[in-house]
Amino acid sequence: MREAQLAFARQVILLRRYELEAADRLKGLDSRPFAFLRDEAKQATAVIADPDKLKAEEALERCPNPTQSIRKICAGSAQLLVAIIEKHVASTAPDYDKPQYASAMAECETLLGLKPLATRIRATE
Repeated sequence: MREAQLAFARQVILLRRYELEAADRLKGLDSRPFAFLRDEAKQATAVIADPDKLKAEEALERCPNPTQSIRKICAGSAQLLVAIIEKHVASTAPDYDKPQYASAMAECETLLGLKPLATRIRATE
C-alpha cells in the first residue's frame, strides 16, 4: 500500500469499526449511543477528507499517468456513513439508500485492499 493511502487507511479502518458498532447497536448488542458513533465517525472523516490533501490528490489527475482519486472516493463514502449514523440519531427507523452506501464503501475498501464488510447498515448481513 502506498504511503499516501496508508496515511488515511487507518481512518477507514476506524470507520469500519464504527459501522460494525452501529450495526451491533441496531441488534441491541452495543451500548454506545449513535451520537457517540457519529461524532467518532466525523473525526475520522475529517482526516480522510482533509481539503489540502484532497486538492493535492486532485492535482495528480493531471499527471501523464494519473491515479485514481482514492482519498476522494473514501471521503465520499465516509461522509455517507456519517449521514447514515446521523439519521439513526434522529430516528429509530431512518430511511437511506443502503445499496448506495454499500457500493461506495465497498469501492473504498477494495481500493485499499480491504474486504468489504457485510453489515445491517449496508443491508448485506
